[in-house]
Amino acid sequence: MFRSGVIGSPVSHSLSPRLHEAAFAYLEVEGTSAPFEVTPDDHVAIAHALSLNGISITTPMKEVMLSHCSPSPRAVRVGAVNSIRRVGSELQGDNFDGEGFHRAIMYQLDVDVRNEIACVYGSGPAARSIVEALLRHGIGGVEVVVRRDIEPYDLFHDKRVNVTRVPSVRADLVVNATSLSLAGDVPDLAEAIVSPHTAYVDVAYVPEVTPWMAEKQFLTDRVANGLHMLLWQAKLQLDWWFDTQLPIEVLTQEIGRAHV
Repeated sequence: MFRSGVIGSPVSHSLSPRLHEAAFAYLEVEGTSAPFEVTPDDHVAIAHALSLNGISITTPMKEVMLSHCSPSPRAVRVGAVNSIRRVGSELQGDNFDGEGFHRAIMYQLDVDVRNEIACVYGSGPAARSIVEALLRHGIGGVEVVVRRDIEPYDLFHDKRVNVTRVPSVRADLVVNATSLSLAGDVPDLAEAIVSPHTAYVDVAYVPEVTPWMAEKQFLTDRVANGLHMLLWQAKLQLDWWFDTQLPIEVLTQEIGRAHV
């Protein structure tokens, strides 16, 4: 029996267990998945999570779980994991958020990041994973817009990265990787410099249209939430867990059923 789940807080809304179980059915794997409410100071819950065969990890556990596994170089660079798998007695960690984001914007918004400029709001695990993927795929420059001083992650020392409070370069892609848009537009953060062709992504997928997204939809139809990022990072996690290539359609069909 392959035992898996998603950990974090809150996780009651998470679609990850449905995606896991859809993959199990397709791959003919006997497995289960469930949401587990876990916080950084709940050591009993963390220990239980570490007994699973596969773990999807969300806020606020991505940085905490880095020290509970053998992380990949990518996860070390980002400073967070969003997935752990058990291989024998070893717990291996990786981070697929950024790669999931990159594939989502390619297929959903037809965005080619090579030599483009991105403006990313936020510096948390999701934002850092997105920046790492953008750099790896050839972005021309990234402005990371923050409200306060942040830790000097090696990732931000790349010459293409500018950590700032005020955007100064016109962006081809604007990413809201904060939680602030759930209550309205991003407060205390200067507006990105944009063009009519700029694409916008909010990494949140609940609600389907955040207030930040609704504002951007007055400017363009190139606006997306984080649902496709969720799907692609889930596919990449499952590929890694089972050393396979799961068709993305297995997960998109399951999301369609979840929204009926």
